[in-house]
Amino acid sequence: MSKQQDWQFVNKPAEGEAVCFDLKATIHLSDGSDVDISEQGFLICFQGQYRAWRNHCPHAGAPLDWEPGRFFSDDGGQLLCHVHFAHFDPLSGECLSGPCSRGLYPLEFREMETVIQVPSMISNPESGEEKCHG
Repeated sequence: MSKQQDWQFVNKPAEGEAVCFDLKATIHLSDGSDVDISEQGFLICFQGQYRAWRNHCPHAGAPLDWEPGRFFSDDGGQLLCHVHFAHFDPLSGECLSGPCSRGLYPLEFREMETVIQVPSMISNPESGEEKCHG
């Protein structure tokens, strides 16, 4: 996993909900130069467990929440990319169906009593591992 720097605090989401946060990423190019980009991460609570993900579909790079703040499928059982309808396991990030070829990119987090620390910056983000089953 890439090196993560600088932490920020977000409130814990309720069960089946998500909280978005701003994220800066530095991409290291093959010519030796760096490009800084701005994007978002999101933190979910699913079955009492927290997970933080980069808000970036591995299929086409679009944010998963095409509808702002909406990450879960209608039944609440999977994360859903609202652009091309790829489905992901909320806890593992594994691609369950759809046009994706990889899983979601996980972000480190630190659970505290009332808040969770999430990164404000990542360096050279990877797209995720090959985890598609459908």
